[in-house]
Amino acid sequence: MKKKKVKSKPPEGIESKFVDLLDMDNPTIITLYGKPGTGKTTIASSLPKPMLLIDVKDKGGDSAKSKTLKRGEITVLQIEKFDDIYKAYDYIKANPSRFKSIIIDHMTSLQDQALEQVKSDEGKEQVSQRMYGIAAGYLKEVIVLYKDLTDEGIVPCFLVQDRTESGEGEGEDQLMPEVGPGIMPSLSRTLCASSRVIGHTYLQERVEKTGDMKVHRSIEYRLRLGPNPFYITKVTRPQQTPCPAYVVNATYQDIVSIIKGEWKEPVVETKKKKKKQRV
Repeated sequence: MKKKKVKSKPPEGIESKFVDLLDMDNPTIITLYGKPGTGKTTIASSLPKPMLLIDVKDKGGDSAKSKTLKRGEITVLQIEKFDDIYKAYDYIKANPSRFKSIIIDHMTSLQDQALEQVKSDEGKEQVSQRMYGIAAGYLKEVIVLYKDLTDEGIVPCFLVQDRTESGEGEGEDQLMPEVGPGIMPSLSRTLCASSRVIGHTYLQERVEKTGDMKVHRSIEYRLRLGPNPFYITKVTRPQQTPCPAYVVNATYQDIVSIIKGEWKEPVVETKKKKKKQRV
């Protein structure tokens, strides 16, 4: 006699964890990278308030100030030692309603502090490959901890300096150079995988010809978001919804509209020059 096949039963209670995809609201985790002075902190300052700006020896808080900023909307914590980043997390976790967003400005300096901490712990003056691995482990833990603050309804934003990776290979097999966050490669991969939005900030000169045949030059602060073969960018959004190549003077609301699939190109007003009438 053939043995009857026993159908395996799913673990009890597992079905209660099933969620319809349309009912899911994935948390917003943002990474902004770029050269100093390209607008990272300015964009981050538009996140929901009250916010905590964790300044890792960057002293770039002035970029977050504006004429509309009210007292108490942005609190600044200056990190002097690497362990302070854990103390800050413990405070936020114990007081989850205090802040709506957390900014770490910036991860590149925090990486330097982690390496200094490992050197001190090891009693060494030079950093070995093993010590880089230990520091990377600490920083990955920090990323996971702050990423998980989304469970408390807090929006985390990581600011990073940029770095260019040169292409490898020769001829047709040569890889394109890549610009991305200026931290250890393994750490960059962890940060990028954890982020829902990865944007590159940069300055672009805009040249316009005026009616009197003169040239007007201006500088635009841009946030690169659309797919790019050279720059690391990412915006997790519904399929077949628009994502601009870049946004000028970007804000958090611009990012949210792209995430929701509701982005619309801004209407540019053109000024028509009035002809002078002869009297």
